[in-house]
Amino acid sequence: MDHSNGSERRNIILEKLREDGQVFVNDLAEFFNVSQETIRRDFNKLEEMRYIKKVHGGAVSAQFGFELEFKERAKLAEDEKKAIAEKAAQLVKPGDSLFIDFGTTTMEFARQISGINDLTVITNSPVIANLFHDNATTQLILIGGQFGSSKMECVGPIALQSISAFYADYAFIGAGAVSPDAGVMDQSLDEAAIARQMIKQSNQTVVLADGHKINNRATSLVAGWKDIAWLVTTDPEKKLKNLSFPKSLNLLIA
Repeated sequence: MDHSNGSERRNIILEKLREDGQVFVNDLAEFFNVSQETIRRDFNKLEEMRYIKKVHGGAVSAQFGFELEFKERAKLAEDEKKAIAEKAAQLVKPGDSLFIDFGTTTMEFARQISGINDLTVITNSPVIANLFHDNATTQLILIGGQFGSSKMECVGPIALQSISAFYADYAFIGAGAVSPDAGVMDQSLDEAAIARQMIKQSNQTVVLADGHKINNRATSLVAGWKDIAWLVTTDPEKKLKNLSFPKSLNLLIA
């Protein structure tokens, strides 16, 4: 379907949002037969007009406050996120140390591993930290910094400096977009910087990303494939077989 008229395209995007409660960049690009960058520009315009709120890989309605918006984000590909979290949790064993950055998939992952004993968990999100409060054996390190209440995480120079004081077995990182050629990307420069620093301070990096984010691009490169050991994802549209990831990457399909 070719919709070169931006205004008409944006009206259809809003209509789809009303019907589905969520829209994804790559799905819309395919539907309209336009580039993902064109869809992102549509999102920018719609966000400026306060119709939508951009989230990783897509958008939700902007008519609600943060709490509902966060719940909407958590609902995007909810079953996929849970399956990814369960699969990624199999990599973790008692005694491991790990960084966890903030995102709806990494939050589900934290929930899955909260019962594993003797973990050292380093996170920049009080929401994720709170998931471990019932396990007295967890050594929990909460990274401070500039607190973004809309994202429930700490970012900025103080957070980056704090992360550099630690080293961990793993970094478990969410992703805004995953490109088979370039690597892992994020729309937020601040979040990308946090993820980059966690990757630098860890022995192995595990990226958690639902299938909607695969073969997608975003503004900021977090890491190339040489720095990533594992990609845990889903393949609802059976498209992974047509994509070429580096042989060094361990691909786990939930």
